[in-house]
Formats: sequence, C-alpha cells, structure tokens
Amino acid sequence: MNAQAYVHRVVDWGEGKPLLFLFHGTGGDENQLIALGRRVLPGATLIGPRGDVSEAGAARFFRRTAEGVYDMDDLARATEKMTGFIRAHVAAARPAAVLGLGYSNGANILASVLFGAPDLFDAAVLMHPLIPFAPKIEGSMAGRRILITAGNHDPICPTRMTARLEAWLKDAGADLSTLRHEGGHEMRPEEIDKARDFLSRHADIKGVDQVTDQTEIRMEDDGSKGRYVVEGNGAEAQMTFSRAGAHLLIIDHTEVPDAFRGQGVGLKLVTRAVEDARAAGRKIIPLCPFALAQFKRHPEWADVWKQ
Repeated sequence: MNAQAYVHRVVDWGEGKPLLFLFHGTGGDENQLIALGRRVLPGATLIGPRGDVSEAGAARFFRRTAEGVYDMDDLARATEKMTGFIRAHVAAARPAAVLGLGYSNGANILASVLFGAPDLFDAAVLMHPLIPFAPKIEGSMAGRRILITAGNHDPICPTRMTARLEAWLKDAGADLSTLRHEGGHEMRPEEIDKARDFLSRHADIKGVDQVTDQTEIRMEDDGSKGRYVVEGNGAEAQMTFSRAGAHLLIIDHTEVPDAFRGQGVGLKLVTRAVEDARAAGRKIIPLCPFALAQFKRHPEWADVWKQ
C-alpha cells in the first residue's frame, strides 16, 4: 500500500467522513472531477489521483494500443497499484464509507479495481465505461452498489458493450442501477443528478449537517438593507444586500464559513436572491465579487442582472 503512488489531490480531508475517489478521463488530471465530487457528495473527503501513463501528453491510468484495445499487462499493473493506493488512504482516513466515481478511462480503472477487490468499495459510479474483455471477478459483489451511466449514441463505448458489463455485474451479485441518455460520450446533467441521488445515502457525515435544496434559507429585510441566511453546524452563512429604490437590490457581501465548505452554500444564497428578484420584478446589482462571478457563470440570470 502506498498513499503517494500517484500524484493526487485531497480536498476536505477528515477522519471518519465518507471517502470519495475521483478518476478522471483521458487527458484529465487530479483536479478534473473535484467540483463534480463536491456537487454529488458535499462534505465528503475527495481524493483525485492523476493517471501515471502519458498518451501523446494526455494522462491515462493504463496503456492501450488502439481505441478500445487495452494493454492487458499494463492494466494489471495499474490495477494493483491503484488498489494499494486506495487501501492506503482508506487505512489513514478510517472513513464512514468508501466510494468511487470514474469517467471514461477513469471508469475503466475503477471497474478493474472493483473486479479484483469487490470488498473495497461500498458504492461506485461508472460513467461511460468500456470493458472490452470478460473480467475475472475475485469473489462476490453482493451488496456492492454500482451505478452505470452511458449514452445511447456513444461512439467510444457502444451500447452492446455497456449491456455486457451490466450483465457481468448482475451475475456477480452487484446491486446495479443504470441511466442511459440519448447523447454520446459527453457527461450530461442527468448523469450528475443521478450520481448525486445514488451517493446521497452515504452523506451521513459525522458532525456535518448537509445543506440541500430543501434547507431553509431565511431572508431578513428592514426595508433598506437585509440578508439571506443559512444556519447549521453551529455556524451561519450569509449574503447581505441593500436596496436602491423599490425595484433594485444590491448584493454587497457573501460570507460562507468553513463549516459549510464544499456544499455550494454561496451559490444557493445567490440563487435564492435571483428567484426572489424575478418573482418581485426587481433587478440585482452584484457588487460582491462572489455574486458577480456567479452571475457571469449563469447567463440565464440575465433578466434580473442590472448592468
């Protein structure tokens, strides 16, 4: 076991929290899926390893000789190395649950680890996997929850290959869920939503109250200024505003303490302000740098942005 076997990134580390390993696609790196990990399992410890194989400068987890043709010896090497890397981090974190999410080449290395060590993960999300060989599954996968997502028109991962992988996993006893969309190899919003719902049962993080779409956001307003507030974890997140007339709101400050880190609380506060402004026929001036950045990322808010 070697926790330093790969260049990797660790985010929101905490002993006893769920541990979510994130495996990037070809050409990605240890940062590629961090934002996705925060979205699908807020508050978990995230670990993103970088593949140690270069294909014309693009990082991968194992070699291939052509599209869909794997170097099986190198896949065996990579699987053993990755299994040791994962076990080392699990031993250090003593997590509430061990989870994995991989996309494309990342889904393939995650699947290979699952074949060789079915007891290692409590649940795994395989996004657009391609397993062109009959796996040798070392033991029973009974009780292992696996989600496979795929595109019906994926030129890289044909549907017949996805269906074959699904059959193998079911035969091995896995608790299998699937999602198909009408796209290709791209990751679509419905896949992200499905992954979040799938992993949500592992979000019982010790000492952390999860902020969800149903969490109360309270608005305080004295007629000239006010704030939006979220409370939890013994802390308070807030976004303050002032009024410039009856139809203009100025967001001037957003403050999110560490207790809410990785849960998207700041975005939720801004979103609530946008929804309220739209309902009341108001415009917003986002003076706060964080709020301004969110407006720039959400062109669908243009109707309430006073520029």
